[in-house]
Amino acid sequence: MKIRKPQVLEVEGKPRLAVVPLAEWKHIVERLEEAEDALAVRHGRANPGETVPADVVNRLLDGENKIKVWRLHRGMTQQTLADACGVSKPYISQLEASSRLASQSVLRKLANALDLDLDLDLDDLV
Repeated sequence: MKIRKPQVLEVEGKPRLAVVPLAEWKHIVERLEEAEDALAVRHGRANPGETVPADVVNRLLDGENKIKVWRLHRGMTQQTLADACGVSKPYISQLEASSRLASQSVLRKLANALDLDLDLDLDDLV
Protein backbone atom coordinates (compact mmCIF):
# COMPACT_ATOMS: atom_id res chain seq x y z
CA MET A 1 0.00 0.00 0.00
CA LYS A 2 1.39 3.34 -1.00
CA ILE A 3 1.01 5.97 1.71
CA ARG A 4 -0.17 9.28 0.36
CA LYS A 5 0.90 12.64 1.72
CA PRO A 6 -1.46 13.48 4.61
CA GLN A 7 -3.53 16.61 4.79
CA VAL A 8 -1.97 18.85 7.44
CA LEU A 9 -4.21 21.07 9.53
CA GLU A 10 -2.89 24.14 11.24
CA VAL A 11 -3.94 25.46 14.61
CA GLU A 12 -2.94 29.03 15.41
CA GLY A 13 -0.75 29.07 12.33
CA LYS A 14 1.23 25.94 13.27
CA PRO A 15 0.87 22.41 11.83
CA ARG A 16 -0.92 20.39 14.52
CA LEU A 17 -2.93 17.59 12.92
CA ALA A 18 -2.51 15.17 10.04
CA VAL A 19 -5.48 13.64 8.26
CA VAL A 20 -4.99 10.32 6.47
CA PRO A 21 -7.54 7.99 4.89
CA LEU A 22 -8.84 5.38 7.35
CA ALA A 23 -7.44 2.46 5.34
CA GLU A 24 -3.98 4.00 5.48
CA TRP A 25 -4.30 4.67 9.21
CA LYS A 26 -5.24 1.01 9.80
CA HIS A 27 -2.23 -0.05 7.75
CA ILE A 28 0.06 2.19 9.80
CA VAL A 29 -1.32 0.82 13.08
CA GLU A 30 -0.91 -2.76 11.84
CA ARG A 31 2.72 -2.14 10.90
CA LEU A 32 3.43 -0.54 14.29
CA GLU A 33 1.88 -3.51 16.09
CA GLU A 34 3.99 -5.91 14.02
CA ALA A 35 7.11 -3.92 14.87
CA GLU A 36 6.17 -3.94 18.56
CA ASP A 37 5.62 -7.72 18.46
CA ALA A 38 8.99 -8.25 16.76
CA LEU A 39 10.69 -6.09 19.39
CA ALA A 40 9.06 -8.11 22.18
CA VAL A 41 10.27 -11.37 20.61
CA ARG A 42 13.82 -10.02 20.25
CA HIS A 43 13.75 -8.82 23.86
CA GLY A 44 12.50 -12.21 25.07
CA ARG A 45 15.24 -14.04 23.19
CA ALA A 46 17.92 -11.68 24.49
CA ASN A 47 16.61 -11.92 28.07
CA PRO A 48 15.42 -15.49 28.59
CA GLY A 49 13.53 -16.19 31.75
CA GLU A 50 10.38 -17.77 32.99
CA THR A 51 7.30 -17.35 30.86
CA VAL A 52 3.88 -17.40 32.45
CA PRO A 53 0.98 -19.14 30.72
CA ALA A 54 -1.91 -16.96 29.62
CA ASP A 55 -4.24 -18.89 31.92
CA VAL A 56 -2.21 -17.82 34.96
CA VAL A 57 -2.05 -14.21 33.80
CA ASN A 58 -5.80 -14.15 33.10
CA ARG A 59 -6.62 -15.61 36.52
CA LEU A 60 -4.43 -12.99 38.20
CA LEU A 61 -6.01 -10.21 36.15
CA ASP A 62 -9.47 -11.55 37.02
CA GLY A 63 -8.66 -10.95 40.69
CA GLU A 64 -8.22 -14.52 41.86
CA ASN A 65 -6.13 -14.94 44.99
CA LYS A 66 -2.53 -14.56 43.89
CA ILE A 67 -1.09 -17.00 46.40
CA LYS A 68 -3.49 -19.71 45.26
CA VAL A 69 -2.94 -19.03 41.56
CA TRP A 70 0.86 -19.20 41.92
CA ARG A 71 0.69 -22.24 44.23
CA LEU A 72 -1.41 -24.15 41.73
CA HIS A 73 0.82 -23.03 38.85
CA ARG A 74 3.82 -24.39 40.74
CA GLY A 75 1.99 -27.68 41.33
CA MET A 76 2.03 -27.32 45.10
CA THR A 77 -0.55 -28.35 47.67
CA GLN A 78 -1.46 -26.08 50.55
CA GLN A 79 0.42 -28.43 52.85
CA THR A 80 3.56 -28.35 50.69
CA LEU A 81 3.50 -24.54 50.63
CA ALA A 82 2.84 -24.39 54.37
CA ASP A 83 5.78 -26.71 55.06
CA ALA A 84 8.06 -24.65 52.80
CA CYS A 85 7.11 -21.48 54.67
CA GLY A 86 7.08 -22.93 58.19
CA VAL A 87 3.41 -22.15 58.74
CA SER A 88 0.27 -24.25 59.10
CA LYS A 89 -1.97 -25.46 56.30
CA PRO A 90 -4.97 -23.62 57.83
CA TYR A 91 -2.91 -20.40 57.72
CA ILE A 92 -2.31 -20.87 53.97
CA SER A 93 -6.01 -21.60 53.52
CA GLN A 94 -6.90 -18.38 55.34
CA LEU A 95 -4.47 -16.39 53.18
CA GLU A 96 -5.96 -17.89 50.02
CA ALA A 97 -9.48 -17.10 51.25
CA SER A 98 -8.32 -13.52 51.97
CA SER A 99 -9.59 -13.87 55.52
CA ARG A 100 -6.14 -13.26 56.99
CA LEU A 101 -3.22 -11.01 56.15
CA ALA A 102 0.36 -12.24 56.05
CA SER A 103 3.27 -10.51 57.75
CA GLN A 104 6.16 -9.22 55.65
CA SER A 105 8.23 -12.15 56.91
CA VAL A 106 5.66 -14.69 55.72
CA LEU A 107 5.26 -12.83 52.41
CA ARG A 108 9.01 -13.19 51.84
CA LYS A 109 8.80 -16.91 52.62
CA LEU A 110 5.84 -17.28 50.27
CA ALA A 111 7.68 -15.47 47.48
CA ASN A 112 10.71 -17.70 48.00
CA ALA A 113 8.66 -20.92 48.16
CA LEU A 114 6.68 -19.94 45.06
CA ASP A 115 9.90 -18.98 43.25
CA LEU A 116 8.74 -15.42 42.65
CA ASP A 117 11.10 -12.53 42.05
CA LEU A 118 11.72 -10.69 45.31
CA ASP A 119 12.09 -7.46 43.31
CA LEU A 120 8.31 -7.57 43.00
CA ASP A 121 6.37 -5.68 45.62
CA LEU A 122 5.61 -8.32 48.25
CA ASP A 123 2.20 -6.79 48.76
CA ASP A 124 1.40 -8.02 45.23
CA LEU A 125 0.94 -11.48 46.74
CA VAL A 126 -2.11 -10.38 48.73
